[in-house]
Amino acid sequence: MGYKKVCVGCRKAFSIPTDHTVKPSLICPECGKQTAIFSHLFQPPKQDDLKKWKVVAFLKDHGFLYQHIYETYTPSILFGQLHYPETMKEAKEFVVKFEAQAYKLKWDDDKREFVRV
Repeated sequence: MGYKKVCVGCRKAFSIPTDHTVKPSLICPECGKQTAIFSHLFQPPKQDDLKKWKVVAFLKDHGFLYQHIYETYTPSILFGQLHYPETMKEAKEFVVKFEAQAYKLKWDDDKREFVRV
C-alpha cells in the first residue's frame, strides 16, 4: 500500500513509488507548489468536481490526510473505522468531532515541508 502526493491547487493526485530508500519530492510536477502526502485510502474526486476538492482542502488544512479515523478512539481501543465526508457541512462536523485524531502539522524549515508533531 502506497501513499499519494496530492496537489489541491491542481486538483491532482500522484502515486508515490514504494521504494522507501528514495525521499519523494513534495513539489507538484504540474504547478511547482507544495503538495501533501495522503494515505492510500484517499480516492481523489474528479478534477472538475470543485465542491469535493474544497472538502479535501478543508480536511487537509485541519490535519485529516485520509488516515484511518475511528468512531471510538483511545490508545488501546480502535472501533468503527469511518468514511470521510463528502460535503462541506459533513466535513465541518467531522473536524470538530474527531479533532483528537487529526495530525498536528508544523512547518520544518530544515526539511522545507510540513511534519507531524
